[in-house]
Amino acid sequence: MIMMKKLFLLAILGMTMMTGSAQKWYQVGFRLSTQFPLVRELSDVDYLENQKTVHFGGFFRAGKYVYGEIGLGYQYFRCRYSTHDLAGAEISDIVETRYLVIPIKAVGDVQINKNISFMPMVGVIYQPLLKVTDNTLGYSKQNIENQWAFFTTGFDWKFAFFTVGVDYRLSMQKFFYNKEGKTPQYIGISVGAIF
Repeated sequence: MIMMKKLFLLAILGMTMMTGSAQKWYQVGFRLSTQFPLVRELSDVDYLENQKTVHFGGFFRAGKYVYGEIGLGYQYFRCRYSTHDLAGAEISDIVETRYLVIPIKAVGDVQINKNISFMPMVGVIYQPLLKVTDNTLGYSKQNIENQWAFFTTGFDWKFAFFTVGVDYRLSMQKFFYNKEGKTPQYIGISVGAIF
């Protein structure tokens, strides 16, 4: 009788382990995205006229119904800014900036059917400034924020392994160290894949 109970418990344990291993508890993927600015007035005299940006990176997620995500990426901005010089004349120039991007998020996985999932997410993005190109406006690592932190929220739709998503990013810092101004905000659109 004791031997039968042990065999029964071993059988249940084995089935549980096989069932658990059949469920995917981790995900890896990559993402390609762009952001659109919601705030263009960076200070009383500095204005963002237009922006082109691309972000690409990879991520790792672990969990079951809610995943913890950490990623690593690279972001490139090419923006035309305008400001006023000391004489009050308006000047503009193109400034390119490059950032390392480290997102840390909580991501839900709501299965709609076998191939479609709705994946809401919330988190923070740490984004250190790597480079600022030379420009006539005087923008540099000495007056632009170097250590960006963003609050982010959004969602992805997953179709098999392909994803499309929308996110909102709110900076926790102003654009400049030495000027009063608004905090940058962005809406992003992304495509990617999860395996």
